[in-house]
Amino acid sequence: MRIEDCCKLRVYMRIRLTRLIAATLICLPSIDLPIFPAKAQNNIVLFGSGQNSTLSYKVRNKRPGARSNTFSFFAKLPTKSIAELQIIYPEEWRGIFSADNVTILNRRSQKKFEVREAIVDREVGSARFVFQEPIAATSGQELEILVDGVSNPNNSGMYRIQAQALGTEANPLFQYLGQWLVSLY
Repeated sequence: MRIEDCCKLRVYMRIRLTRLIAATLICLPSIDLPIFPAKAQNNIVLFGSGQNSTLSYKVRNKRPGARSNTFSFFAKLPTKSIAELQIIYPEEWRGIFSADNVTILNRRSQKKFEVREAIVDREVGSARFVFQEPIAATSGQELEILVDGVSNPNNSGMYRIQAQALGTEANPLFQYLGQWLVSLY
């Protein structure tokens, strides 16, 4: 085989490969692939923020669908005063957080913080707790969010619940406190 023939064959193969890739890319969007929501299972988190933002919690019963359960979520407060706490939870947890079953305490002294208003948006998956008086900035202070008398979601797995705090400054922004990775099995 001559060198010219080898060069022609190589060009011919590149053209065929390019056509094959183009045909694949054109046909790919027309294929209906099932879309599944991504969920973490088996206590493995693949992606994160690079910092350890996992918060601790206690649960009385880790069985899916368990009734009359109690959760204690712990969150370290930022170094500034906070006026509001927001909890963002997944769809399976809708109906668990409400003004009736949530108590917010100082973890060390067990002093209860009075909540002036509880705003629960089940469509979005958010619970906001506005305090009667802002919680003063104290170094190393931790909150305990006690959720009592609730039913666990029916499916086993790992659920991510996030916590944010709203400061008392003139133009406050929510500050990310961390996340609880709740495992039910």
